[in-house]
Amino acid sequence: MATASVLVDLRALAGSPRELWIVYLMKFLESVGYFTMYTMLALFLTDDFSLSDEAAGGVTATWTTAISICVFVAGFIADAMGVRRALLVAALSTAVGRLLIAFTPGLGGVYLALALGVWGVASMKPTMNGAIRGYAAPAAVAFAFSLYYVVMNLGSFAQGPIITNFREWFKGGVTVLGWQFSSAQAIFLVGGACSTVNVLLALCLRESPPGAQPVPASASRNPLSIAREVVSERTFWVFMAFVALLTMVRLIFQHAHLTWPKYALRSFGDDFAFAWYWSINPAMVIVLAPFATALTRNLKPYPVIVFGSIISALSVFAMAVSTTVAASVVFIVTLSIGEILWSPRLYEYTATIAPRGRESSYMGLSEVPMFLAKPFAGIISGYMLAIYCPAAGPRDPQTMWLLIGACTLAAPVVMLFTRRWLEAPERSG
Repeated sequence: MATASVLVDLRALAGSPRELWIVYLMKFLESVGYFTMYTMLALFLTDDFSLSDEAAGGVTATWTTAISICVFVAGFIADAMGVRRALLVAALSTAVGRLLIAFTPGLGGVYLALALGVWGVASMKPTMNGAIRGYAAPAAVAFAFSLYYVVMNLGSFAQGPIITNFREWFKGGVTVLGWQFSSAQAIFLVGGACSTVNVLLALCLRESPPGAQPVPASASRNPLSIAREVVSERTFWVFMAFVALLTMVRLIFQHAHLTWPKYALRSFGDDFAFAWYWSINPAMVIVLAPFATALTRNLKPYPVIVFGSIISALSVFAMAVSTTVAASVVFIVTLSIGEILWSPRLYEYTATIAPRGRESSYMGLSEVPMFLAKPFAGIISGYMLAIYCPAAGPRDPQTMWLLIGACTLAAPVVMLFTRRWLEAPERSG
């Protein structure tokens, strides 16, 4: 039954304009570039520049916070600029930032590279999400977001072999055309190449392709006017309260990329292939997300999101019970099952409650709670590693994961008891 539903949705999606498929390809390449950098940044700062866990976590937190600040306004600007121009500027920003961090020899250059790439990373997410809603065939919007999430995870999956193999092949660095790269910089170079291709793909987009649903003629193209329109709606604020609670669950992924790699290397050895193990997550999403969407398509998003978030929150407790590779695998598998349920439906829900032409604004503003939480996640990650799982000395990583798990589980429990107030209605048009 689920397979038949997937095939029906694929046929409906096939009627979408070519822009949808270009956006999917851009999303894949951006995911490769983003996830490789996100996973490697703290390790890069520690290994190449000898920054402490706290300092590396602070830099990473500052970078992700800057991205979140820009996401806050990127949605308004993307709705004002239009999809084509917004994606072109974003691709240029990420290309410059990732290529610079690959070539720079000093810490100052690293900071400049991170700063130059911030806008592109921030703008890509709300702009692409809005593009999926705008370009997808109306009958297949839910499946379009599920496939979008699969594509993102294909890019995430690619980081596994890239990071693992580059760290092995180029352990002592590599010289290319006279330039000396560390293994981390070689990985960042791959991301820069992906972003360069995205610049070319953005040039191939049409702003309003045939078949795309038009933005109402009365819609403002002024970013400030767009902001005023959006924040004046009660539905938006109900949605924001919901997203704020869900942020506690989403922070698991901050710890998965910031805390877990160092924990794994220190617990299981420096040669532990953590990136390959994390590839279990995107592999499960790639295979199972379309079927999960098909099976839950007739259910409202809210209960599916809450149920999935509870499963994700419980995943952390596996490592609170046991410091073994098996426990880490249980964590990744359980987290993935929950993510498969809640994350695609959150994308869909955000886009479908937004007024036509304001999808990017809603997507951008939905990141405000993450903006508030990311600095704490990065800083807490560094301090928890230093206290409970230091590079040298006694360790108690199970307490670290117990604390993280307890904080995470509190959010979906609250969401269960506040459904009456938080389940905002979807828009029909």
